[in-house]
Amino acid sequence: MRSLLIGAGSHGGDTLLPAACSAGIPLSGLVDQDAARAGRLAAQWMIPQVYATADQVDSSTFDTALIALPVTEQAAHTAWALKAGLQTFVEKPPAPDLSGLRSLVGLAQESDGVCCVGMNYRWAEGVLKLVEALGSGTYGTATCVRVEHVARKPVTSFSPGLSLEASLFAAQGIHAIDLAQMLMPGTSGTTGQMISVDRGRLCSMVSTDRRTGTRQEVLFGSCAAAFYHSVHVTTSRGDMFHLRDLSELQLRPSGGDPQVAEYPGVRVLWRRSPGSDGYAQAGYGPELAAFRDLLHGGTAHRLARLEDLLPVYEAFDTLLAVEGLAWTA
Repeated sequence: MRSLLIGAGSHGGDTLLPAACSAGIPLSGLVDQDAARAGRLAAQWMIPQVYATADQVDSSTFDTALIALPVTEQAAHTAWALKAGLQTFVEKPPAPDLSGLRSLVGLAQESDGVCCVGMNYRWAEGVLKLVEALGSGTYGTATCVRVEHVARKPVTSFSPGLSLEASLFAAQGIHAIDLAQMLMPGTSGTTGQMISVDRGRLCSMVSTDRRTGTRQEVLFGSCAAAFYHSVHVTTSRGDMFHLRDLSELQLRPSGGDPQVAEYPGVRVLWRRSPGSDGYAQAGYGPELAAFRDLLHGGTAHRLARLEDLLPVYEAFDTLLAVEGLAWTA
């Protein structure tokens, strides 16, 4: 498998490149306008070909494209890869707005290639442990999911044509909404608001399904001094799970559990090992390994396709409309 990395910036060069190698995806080419940086990375990782732009690439010499570029550039390069017939992995967000995503979905449907989106939180070790517990049948089904995802950026727009709210979605919101929808799909009736804070943005969203009595809550923002991540899941049995900062999964058992009287309180189901691989901890390595397996005949279980993100973009688009805001500045 001959793979091309498009984008050798802080995320592409420092995270996606080593994660790809750790996942068994060796790179044969590197595209970046910063010739000095691209040259250093190519020498460090023994990548034989370096290009300044994708236009210089003979796409017939590659099988796969991994794309990690600024928000406003990813859609055009994803379109290039799809039209070239390359199996494509693009980091989030694949498009800067809902209409751009719909255009890419159309291209992907016309293409013979696969296009997956890097939603690494789906593959983070703690999230996998939570999904495993929910899928065991022991605790019932998820009825209320709350995801909180607050970091320290962006506090300014990523580009002159992109609104700050769209930049917040691109950096933080897309992960939080996608994770909540993955844990409990099918909710609708999205409502929410932009909450006033002194620094950055803070957004709250709620989706419900009154027919099934389920609820999904998402809080994301850029006003924190450091990264904060929390997932709470309440099940139909009344059990409560809490995944804290991707480092510890706790269970607070239902009051109906016959063992609660003897062993009350919090039970730790999983805790991060000090020796665990950082790429596995954050989900990058397992996700790229799953993409590799898919290209070798495996299944796309849990991998995000372009069309899978349509409900995520649509939920935020609904909020923007309610708030009188837009994707563009």
